[in-house]
Amino acid sequence: MKKTKIIIVSVLAVILCVMCVTTSTFSWFTRPQTMKGDSLGWKINYDTSVGSGVTMKTYASTDGGSTYNEAQEITSFSNSSGIGAGDRVWYRTDITNNGASPQSVSLYLSKLTLPENAQGSFNLGVNSPLKTYKSYGSTADSSGKKVASTINEQNVYLGLHSDATEMAKLPPTIDFIHAWNDSGVSSDCSWSDAVSTGNTGAWSLGSSYWSDAKQTFNIYAMKIDYRCTKFQFVKKSNVYYDDPKPEISSNNTIVYFEYGNNYIAQAKQSATAAGLDTFYSSASVTVGSTVNLAATGKGTINYKSSNTSVATVDPSGVVTGVKSGTATITVTSTGAYGDTITATCNLTVAAKESNVKTDIPIITNVKVNGISDVGEATTESIYWYVKNDGSGALTYTIEDVYLTL
Repeated sequence: MKKTKIIIVSVLAVILCVMCVTTSTFSWFTRPQTMKGDSLGWKINYDTSVGSGVTMKTYASTDGGSTYNEAQEITSFSNSSGIGAGDRVWYRTDITNNGASPQSVSLYLSKLTLPENAQGSFNLGVNSPLKTYKSYGSTADSSGKKVASTINEQNVYLGLHSDATEMAKLPPTIDFIHAWNDSGVSSDCSWSDAVSTGNTGAWSLGSSYWSDAKQTFNIYAMKIDYRCTKFQFVKKSNVYYDDPKPEISSNNTIVYFEYGNNYIAQAKQSATAAGLDTFYSSASVTVGSTVNLAATGKGTINYKSSNTSVATVDPSGVVTGVKSGTATITVTSTGAYGDTITATCNLTVAAKESNVKTDIPIITNVKVNGISDVGEATTESIYWYVKNDGSGALTYTIEDVYLTL
């Protein structure tokens, strides 16, 4: 068994060595201009030279890469007017070898400068002799990226008379709160979902009850759909308590009490209850930039970052990236009686990408044969393009296009 394993390993090693010395390749690896093309030692007869006799000319196309204007050589590759979203600029670079020996060359952009907070995304592609495509991106938009989410939650208040005897009777008589709006949106909240706020409110119940003296009620918060505009009680056995049916905007509380042998309900107005309409489920921002994660809702709205060393958030919901990492941004709406509704956003903070990039390869390790048998120079044509994959116009500056080994 040991002998068999040794034989298998030896055979695989031989195959790997053969592949290493017989296979040509393409590589995105950047090599300094001062070094020769020996990035991974490919085939034995890999052709290199000092570049003597090799020249190049670049032409542009105005018809999507079908034809190129050979009457005008392109020497400036910058675009100050901008490329529209999804558009391309097409080029053909002819590399000519006037020497007797074949040479291997690579084509590079010397320096690419992108504007701060560019809306576009710089992409570099090649159609021939290979098909390649690589994004070099732009510095992130300072507004960041975010994914909106709908929370659709609000509280209404239920006031139960604070008399101990009546408190023991009232909750079992209530089945749920029913809420709705005139467009057909509805929401139900059972009594078991009611949350005691630990606070009380006092209301005058009218001359018919307790000589018009104010009575104290224990306040409960009940969560319903944010879009609902009206609500009402539903007693046990699904008996709807038709009066009152208050508008939440003007009477967001129903007080419920026993008087004599009857149960009475009245609509009252408290200060605003907690409510969140929209927020964000996820967002990203670069270090030093901001993203606005302001929620919509009512009540008192506060924001908190789970990791202030990664990101901070101000009282209006604007998040600032501090360093690379992740954090959770929590928004909390607090109502008049301390009731709360919360939502969270997963935030990613990325290092800010440099807007200056050097020695960007268009294509590498292209073999250009020497002068032919009839004395003609050999030319290899590289068809390449710049594309904007962003949402807005992209401007950029390219210092030069050069050949290297």
